Amino acid sequence: MAAIRYAIAGQPVEHSLSPLLTALVAHHLGLPSDEKNLKMELLSVTNLPDALAWGYAGAFPTPVPWAYTKANFGTFRTSALIKKSVQAASEVSETHPSLVPNNPSTFIPKSLLGQGLPTRMFKEEIWINLTAPLKHQLDSGAVVCLDDSMKTKSVNVLRWDGRGWWCAGVDGEGVREVLHHHGFEPSQDILGLCGGGGGARSTAAAWAEHQGAIRLYEGRRQLEEGSWSSSLSDREPSVVVDFDDLLCQEEMSCPVLKAAYTFMEGSVEDRLKQLSKPHLDGRWLLVAQHLACWRTIWAPERAEELPDLGLLLTRLLHAEAVLGEYAS
Repeated sequence: MAAIRYAIAGQPVEHSLSPLLTALVAHHLGLPSDEKNLKMELLSVTNLPDALAWGYAGAFPTPVPWAYTKANFGTFRTSALIKKSVQAASEVSETHPSLVPNNPSTFIPKSLLGQGLPTRMFKEEIWINLTAPLKHQLDSGAVVCLDDSMKTKSVNVLRWDGRGWWCAGVDGEGVREVLHHHGFEPSQDILGLCGGGGGARSTAAAWAEHQGAIRLYEGRRQLEEGSWSSSLSDREPSVVVDFDDLLCQEEMSCPVLKAAYTFMEGSVEDRLKQLSKPHLDGRWLLVAQHLACWRTIWAPERAEELPDLGLLLTRLLHAEAVLGEYAS
């Protein structure tokens, strides 16, 4: 396995749980996760060239303290606390009963293995997650896009394999897995969608690709026309995904999946209670997106070995609880 340099890039990023999830999955797969083999960073940037420059240069001039340890990545404090939290979380071998799937059928992920993605690792690789405002900025023939995310301006994951850059957009795949977990399917359920950014475009494309209908709600920006335009509907949705954090759950007659997540406090049980009340917390989507990153572009040859959504979410809450105990 190659040494990996990982970063979450965008603004803001100091509250991102993506590095912790990356470490949790690496540990699950038995990959070396010490600083020599897994170097992680927060990149507070507003343009994509700066994120790619970090990839080439290997350093970023303005370190960002991680909110969960109040210290930069690479410092002893952050490294020690991540190691402690990952070890504690990895001792959990079963999904918490409250996070077991409501859907009896198996989720079938979209496979891109036939797209020519290399499966062997080089000496050093670079993995990057993109968040706002970077998802719409990648438009280059020098980057191999494995799906339609460059066209829909919704790229949120990149990989440098030692020879070239690869990219994909997995927000929509993440939404589809979370909703499947809770019993919702494109073929049966109308999806409500609030938002017009990269995450919303990716979700609309994924839902429409699986013959699902979409009901739009007014957000901070309008959803542009795209491959999903013929799938728009005025019918009441079975479930809503809110990327703009504008919809009030109490005013909705169906479940709402929020894309955003905030700090949690208390024990693991306290945190579990907050995941689905009064709405589905953004950690559901974050975890599903990360699983899609690993099986789609980072390590597709090990897709069958990945933890399932419920187990990884259970472990994330345990890891957060440890960080909350030691990092206060």
